[in-house]
Amino acid sequence: MLRRLLQSAFLLLALAALAGCGGARIAYNNADTVVRWMADDYFALEGVQDDEFKARLARFHAWHRNQELPRYSALAASAGEKLADGLTEQKLEWAWDSVMERYRHMARRAAPELAAVLVTLTPAQFEQLEKKYAKSDAEYARKHLKGGEAKQRERREERNLELMREWFGALSDEQEARLKSASARLPQLAALRLQNRQRRQREFVELLKTHRNPAELEPGLRQWLGNWEHGAAPDYLRLSLQYRREYMQMLLELDRSLAPEQRAHAVARLNDYSQLFAALAGQGKLARSGAD
Repeated sequence: MLRRLLQSAFLLLALAALAGCGGARIAYNNADTVVRWMADDYFALEGVQDDEFKARLARFHAWHRNQELPRYSALAASAGEKLADGLTEQKLEWAWDSVMERYRHMARRAAPELAAVLVTLTPAQFEQLEKKYAKSDAEYARKHLKGGEAKQRERREERNLELMREWFGALSDEQEARLKSASARLPQLAALRLQNRQRRQREFVELLKTHRNPAELEPGLRQWLGNWEHGAAPDYLRLSLQYRREYMQMLLELDRSLAPEQRAHAVARLNDYSQLFAALAGQGKLARSGAD
């Protein structure tokens, strides 16, 4: 759940893909409000707890805007330059590593702020958290596990096609056929992801119940936030790595078939995101200068 809170601020590329840059701008500027709603849904924070969380979240959001968004801007610009010259496996690994580095840096920054609030949870709030987990897992199962393996593969194929159209524009019949073939080779992970998700939920609850002091909770929380694969089942780890490698090969195959206008379409999107991140960071500077 906490990873989802952090991602609501971090994964702006996904937001922009869904809603356009204008939608991402609105989403980011209101991220603290959205995160507070989510926290209330999971924990039902009350009184002093809620006030403390609000203050710490505002501080974290300001840090993220001022310190991280300029880095996201540079990262998106660099990704655009690399894509313009054609993708390679090394470039895709760079992109993965760069995104994970930024996420883990953010998790390290968030851990002490979150620990100070989470140690105050009451038995009733733990009960609320576990009920929310059960509801969320049931929703995940309905969305990703219904219909059997054939239907799951069909939904995944359509999601992949939709995502590639958003990034590269209209696809040729041959490109779509190749993407469908590549998508079919991706391993089925939905059931294992649900199991791993539930394992991490249990670990999180146990972590909070065991450590009732911020200084004791923070290291474990930082580890839990930053290392998603720690303690995962061997089959899940093996298939996750296979999925990542197959997905990269799908992108490399598509890249080799791109027309100039399709490549330009994706490069322009990355440049738009770079400008968006820079503009959002600039809003923080304007706010600070106005307060001086």
